Formats: sequence, C-alpha cells, structure tokens
Amino acid sequence: MSPILVFCLPAIGDFVRCHSAIQVIAERFPGHPIDVITSPLAAPLARLMPHVRKAWVLEKRHLQAGFGKRMQLARQLREQNYRACYLLSSSTKAALVPWMAGIPERIGYPRELQFGIVNRLPAGWLKSLVAFGPRKTRLFEQVCAIAMLGEKPADGMRLPPPRMAVSPEELSAWRVRHGIDAARPALALYTSDFANFRSWPAERFVSVARDHARRGWSIWIVGGPREREAAAQIRAALPEAVDFTSTPDITDAMCQIAASTVFLGVDGGVAHAAAALEGPCVLIFGSNRSYETGPVNDQVRYVEPPISTPSWIEHTRDISEERVLSALADAVAQARRPQGA
Repeated sequence: MSPILVFCLPAIGDFVRCHSAIQVIAERFPGHPIDVITSPLAAPLARLMPHVRKAWVLEKRHLQAGFGKRMQLARQLREQNYRACYLLSSSTKAALVPWMAGIPERIGYPRELQFGIVNRLPAGWLKSLVAFGPRKTRLFEQVCAIAMLGEKPADGMRLPPPRMAVSPEELSAWRVRHGIDAARPALALYTSDFANFRSWPAERFVSVARDHARRGWSIWIVGGPREREAAAQIRAALPEAVDFTSTPDITDAMCQIAASTVFLGVDGGVAHAAAALEGPCVLIFGSNRSYETGPVNDQVRYVEPPISTPSWIEHTRDISEERVLSALADAVAQARRPQGA
C-alpha cells in the first residue's frame, strides 16, 4: 500500500497535537504506512507515536526561505511513492515541499492562498480562511479537520487525543542507567521559565516539592535549557531534587516523565508530551486558557485561577499550593484505582 505523508508543526506541543490527526488518517486508511515531517527538536518523539513509521526532518528558520534544504528533502520524498500529503502546517514554505516532490494530492487549508500548491481543500475551507477571533477552532480540532477533509464529527464522536508510549524495556533500561528505584514514588516538575507568565511562583513549586520530599518522594525537574535557571533555584532550596534539564535527548525526557508517579507542570510543549504519555498529570494554567491551548487527554487535571479572576490577568499567582497538592493527591489516587472501580 502506498505510504501517506503528514507535514506536521515544528514545536513540541504542536507536533504532539498533530498525533490526533495521524490517528484519524490511520483509521481512515488502515494498512497504509504513515510518515511525518517535523523539526529536528520534535522528530525523535515520532518513534513513540502509534501509527508513525518514520520522521523526516526539516529545520524551520525564521525569515529564511531555506529553498535548498526543501528541494533536497523533496528529492528524497520523490523516491518514496507518496500519493497524498496532509499539510497540517498552513505555511506556503511547508506546502512547497510536497509540491516540489510531485506528490499528487496535497491536502490542507489555503490560509496563505496557496491555490494550486495545495490542490485538495477540505469542506468549509472558505469559512476557515476568513475566521477570526473566537470563531477559530482549537489547534487539535484544526488538524483533525484537515485529516477528515472538513467533515463535521458526528454527534457523540470524540476526536482522538494524542498518544505516546515508552516501551517497558526502554523504561527499565533508563532506570538502570540512572540508578532509579522503581519502588520509590517520584514527582516530575516542569516549571518553564519563572519569568514567563505561564509559570507558577518559584516558592510554591519549592513548597510542593518539599512536601513530597518529606514523605519520601524523589523530586525530578524536567525540561530543557529554558528551565535550567528555575531548576537551579529549586535545588538551592531543596538540594535533594534531581535536575534533569541538561538531558540531551528529548526521548530521554519522555522516560523521565513516564517513570515518574505524577507530573506537575505549566502550559508548554512538555506538558502536551506528558499528557500524551497518559500518566497522572496535573497542569497549572492561567484564566480561561486550558480549553483553548491545553492537552485534551482524559487523565489531565487542570488547576486554574478562580473563575471570578478577570480573563485578561494572565499570571497564575491566584492558584494556591493547597489546591495543587489536593489535585496531585487525587491524580495519584485515581491512577492507583483499579479500572472500572
């Protein structure tokens, strides 16, 4: 069967959300291999996604056309006999790649007026082109709409949430490499940059971490370069916390999250990845933000400012430590409860 190509978004959180569309395509075309194009940063996650055979890498550079690299990738794609490409990214630069590769069917919304380059338009494409403000759908709904060619989901139908899985063998090998005791509970913290409006005050993360450490939990700080300063602040107050923010491989970070007992994070790409791993997950979000930008996985518990907080206040300082501790305890209890109980 001919393979299908999916041109995904480059940021980690956006790439994870694209997996909803990949699942829709896999259900519609069973047996067809599905390959993806994404950024070097997100591409390693593809091997953790069901239905994805292979990831092609294309680096996105702001304000640079990169025609040479796009032409080189197009030549490689031409040899793969793709018959269709779903363009989940709406940029013209993205659409040029399958066009140059000669892929016959190039499916997407022409938001940058790529008529001809994009040659199969989902139903309702004109309405999508002129939609502004609150009439726009959420990103995971947008990518699913492309996969469904603009068909409206039937009443009662649920769009598939993104899913990723780390194999038990890989998880066991990671624990051995890092000397992790599987019997000891672990709290994984994802803080973002404390200066970012989406984060939560440093002293509250420290307080929650200290509460768990007193009860014998391991504290793991996960993320990347953006989180290193925050990790240093937490470790200054709680030296036993483990700083994993220098992890060179993002799939290693997925092992850290998958091996933890519960994940506590803020709005960001790593939070979407943690949710897709389907473990207990508590996320701190600003007012009215979880519906629009948050993960859609069922096991995620959101802690948000009180509903009376004005929506233009973007910070999370109105969220108390007590509410977060309660949400963490509930998430762990729910995960330990037998299915169907």
